[in-house]
Amino acid sequence: MYYQQRISKTDLARNTHQAIREAQRGYTVVVENHGQAEVAIVDILDFQLQRAAIRYFSSPHLLDEDVEITDAVMESLPDDQARCDLVVGHYLAVHISLGRAAELLKLPFDDLRTRLVRSGISLRIGPETIEELRAEVALLKKLDKDS
Repeated sequence: MYYQQRISKTDLARNTHQAIREAQRGYTVVVENHGQAEVAIVDILDFQLQRAAIRYFSSPHLLDEDVEITDAVMESLPDDQARCDLVVGHYLAVHISLGRAAELLKLPFDDLRTRLVRSGISLRIGPETIEELRAEVALLKKLDKDS
């Protein structure tokens, strides 16, 4: 499904709050002038996820598979974009699972999955190795204990 709405610059000026709400709901709001697209308004997290994917595909070799991404590592990063870059990069490099990526970004699993699909970022469904399966089982056990 393609989440896009088109709006004129005049309508944007009259309904700025509504356009922003639509972007926060997951729609890309394309602002047009005389029928020509000029800018797009997107939710900030979707924007950060897209930028993170672009960064990863620009330099996939820069990620170290053996780095453990802990809460301390996440907190040490300078901003939300750096956190998205690290997590999405490791997810796309198949170093961490989607569940672990959601946990690190402090997002519900379904929310992250929806945002990635909406942003055109490929999903990896299911573990690809026995180590990934074990990591998924450990995460599920941890989540079960926490609830």
